[in-house]
Amino acid sequence: MAFTLNKPAPRYLALVAGLLLAAPGFADPSPAEAVIQDLVTRAQAAMASGHPQQAAELYDKAAGFGESAAAEIGMVRAYLQAGEFRKTIAFANLVAAEHPDVNDTAALLAYLEDREGQTVPALAKINAALQNHPNDAALMGAYSEILIDRMAVPQALKELDAWIAKNPPHGDIYRLRARAALAAGDTEAVAVWRRKAAQAYEANGELDAAKPLRAWLARLPGTTPPDTASPTPPAATTSRWPAPYFAALPLTTNAVTAGNGFVVDQGRRVVTTASLVANGAKDIWVRNGLGEVRAAQVEKVLPEQGLALLRLPQAYPKAWSLPGLMPMPKQLKFCFVFGYPVTDGVEAGYPLVAPSVVVRPEVGVGGLMQMSGSLGGADNSGSPVFDPSGQLIGMTLGPHEPLKGITDRDSLLGKGAFAVRAEALRALVPKTAQARPKRSKAHTVNPSVEELYEKLQPAVVQVVVAN
Repeated sequence: MAFTLNKPAPRYLALVAGLLLAAPGFADPSPAEAVIQDLVTRAQAAMASGHPQQAAELYDKAAGFGESAAAEIGMVRAYLQAGEFRKTIAFANLVAAEHPDVNDTAALLAYLEDREGQTVPALAKINAALQNHPNDAALMGAYSEILIDRMAVPQALKELDAWIAKNPPHGDIYRLRARAALAAGDTEAVAVWRRKAAQAYEANGELDAAKPLRAWLARLPGTTPPDTASPTPPAATTSRWPAPYFAALPLTTNAVTAGNGFVVDQGRRVVTTASLVANGAKDIWVRNGLGEVRAAQVEKVLPEQGLALLRLPQAYPKAWSLPGLMPMPKQLKFCFVFGYPVTDGVEAGYPLVAPSVVVRPEVGVGGLMQMSGSLGGADNSGSPVFDPSGQLIGMTLGPHEPLKGITDRDSLLGKGAFAVRAEALRALVPKTAQARPKRSKAHTVNPSVEELYEKLQPAVVQVVVAN
């Protein structure tokens, strides 16, 4: 007779483990803890190798052997990297409620709230937690990253420098200090803090975290052999604010320019700005909100409209592409920008939502529309703009983008955030990307922000150009 053994559910395993540990001879919880640690380590390796679904399963198994904040926080990060934003938010709230004494959970939940545009309450929550735990790295990491991405860079620099002055070396915080320097345009400080971050990671045994920093440092002119010994070893801590486990860009130079773009034509092409590829691009790489990297080639440039089209020799999955273009609604009051405010060959991050008001749907020149705000202010270029239903209505264009008939945009149109309307893209993208789905008349309720984030996360990309 054959028997089929069904795989026990993780929560059932937790019950069995608890009964065993309570029995005579099993009072020491270390065996279960060892299993949990092994599963967490394997899950982290799966994340680093670009397999977040596998990581989520391993984290779930680890949580099944007993309460483990590390496993449950890891599960939240795995869901986020896998593109399951709704599940990410739901589980993050559950984990934060189950582990109110673990600051990493509060930091992660606030970060997720900021990604979907709830910046004010997110910062308020972290600030309140920092009052009681001013030296916690996860809280400071989330707080400073939100400030940097929302272009409150001077405040981020102040907070980071104050934290660094009072605490032992910490790779995550030093990495964010370099990110703040990048946002501020201080290239010398970027090198200084990336070196310090690499040293701190290596001194704490976090060699994988140091690798992309060391690769970048090795490409600097006059680079000396790596100094891997930190003069002040960091204190042991479980509080972390790690960077996303995204694939590294295969760059051979630090002479790069970077910006935003979005995937169209069933995953085969990317729309971005003309200025990004205007200076003879050597290599172009794009990385989407799931961390997936593709090489790209310039296919078409419309310099007088500020637009460029890139072709992907290896296409993204069709489901990761934005749908076909359609006319902009006549009565449109609200919109949102979705993209990356801080980009270069090293910095990776999840895209964020910037809610905005449509000031002028049509300004009458250059095919532009005007909004109340954008990612990183009026200088942002290449980020897609959507209406509340998630339909593409434009792409942000900074004042540095040369447009036909406009020599001084600020003088002609005034200062503000502008985007080229989606109709202008018809001259750029192939007909296969110009399908015009009809708007449903019965549609009265827009998707939730969580639904929109999940749908659009794979379609927005960082564009990095080696010049």
